[in-house]
Formats: sequence, structure tokens, C-alpha cells
Amino acid sequence: MPDSRIRDNLVDGFSKQSHALDRIEDGFHALTRQRQDAEALCLFFHSWSQTNNSAATVAGIGNRLTLMLHRGQQVRDADALLRTLTSLDRIIDEDLAVTHRVLHADMFYRMATDIVGEDRWMSRRYLHPAAKAFKDWKDHNSLRERDPMIALLTTLTHEIYTHGEVEFILPLFRRWLARDYGFPEASVRQTLAWISVHTGPTEKNHFFHALRALEHFATAMDVAIGDYALESIVADYLEKKAQVIEQICLRSAIGIEAVH
Repeated sequence: MPDSRIRDNLVDGFSKQSHALDRIEDGFHALTRQRQDAEALCLFFHSWSQTNNSAATVAGIGNRLTLMLHRGQQVRDADALLRTLTSLDRIIDEDLAVTHRVLHADMFYRMATDIVGEDRWMSRRYLHPAAKAFKDWKDHNSLRERDPMIALLTTLTHEIYTHGEVEFILPLFRRWLARDYGFPEASVRQTLAWISVHTGPTEKNHFFHALRALEHFATAMDVAIGDYALESIVADYLEKKAQVIEQICLRSAIGIEAVH
């Protein structure tokens, strides 16, 4: 990423939240340290999915921007607004099977169902309050805040964080399934396709699409990105994410009863 105010704010924001990142890493290590019972896995996969699957939210941001035009709201540069929408759509091409044949939601379903052994993890009874709070906050930033710049900054934060998360957990999950669940190598690859498909360039490219969407929108509306508190959004995101991972990964200390 070229030197810029945005880059500096991201680096500073993530660096200052190292404690939250440590808590997230500890949670994933705890989850994958041993075989978990089905209830713990249901809690994990349902709640974790609420922090990751965001294609609908990104599409919703696009709806907000076209609604501006539909309502006749003044836009300084309509072409730049179109470029914003074009970049946003590139974030969710793979998720919606536009450029690949399999919906990412189907990949997640297979992963969770293979590991749990059935699909009861989909029940909302396994939605932990911390995961609901995270999603409510993220949806508020993305779909309810009056200024769409907040939505785009939150998307930028989400994409770069998710790139780091999937890179970190893939080797943990591979060892976990082989060692504690006895999955053969071919089954491990198939089951963890949702994670592996997001590693490498995929999520990294999504981040740069989010960055371009942000820059195009700033041009379209003639606003300065540097006027916004990106570090504060990063801090809120990581703290809320850490709370989720602690609660759903450290099941032995929390217990399924805490969900209800």
C-alpha cells in the first residue's frame, strides 16, 4: 500500500490494538487445541459466521449509494460515484458466485457441517450476544450511519482484518481436523475450502477494492478521508471482535448456557 494518511492510520490503529489481536489469537488456539463437543462447535460456527459473512452488507452499501442518485442528492462527480460502486461489487464477486461456481455461503455451510457432523449449528439459539453485538455495530456503521464514508471505512477495516484472520487460522484448522478429528488430507482440503479460498490474493484484493471504493467516493462527494477517525473504527472493530472470539472459543470457561 503506498504511503498515505490512510496507511498510517491503519498501521497505527492495528498496532495500538495488539492486546485485542493477542486475545483473538489465544481464542483460536484454545478452540483448535483439542476436539470440541458438538454444542461448543455449534456455538462457534453460528456466531463466527455472523462476524465474517458480509456480502449482503457490502451490497447494502451499494444500495445506499444508488439511493442517493435516485433521490436526487447532489453529487460532485457522478462518474466517481459509479467507480465507487464498481469497486464495491468486486469485493463480493466470489461470495455471490459471479466469478466462481460455488457460493461462499455454501462453502461455509459445508465446513461447519462437516466439522459439527450435522447442520444444527445454523439455529439462532447458537448466536452469542457478543456476536450479535458485533454484527449490530457493523451493520449500523455500514447501513445506518448517515455518512457513507463511515460504511466504507468500516469495510476497509473488515477486509484487511479478515485477510489476517484466515491466513492465521488455516494451519491451525488443518492440524486440528487431522489430529483430533481424523480427517484424511483430501477431506481437510475440501472441508476448509471456505478458509483457503480467502487466503492469498483473494482477501488482499478485496482490501484494495475497498480502498479504491473509499477513494472514489471521497472524490465523488469532495470530502477529505483524513478528516475521519479511522483509528477509532479500527479500535472498535478489533475490541468487539476480540470479545466474540473469547466468548465462542473459550467454551470450557463460558458454557453453552451463557448464550441464552
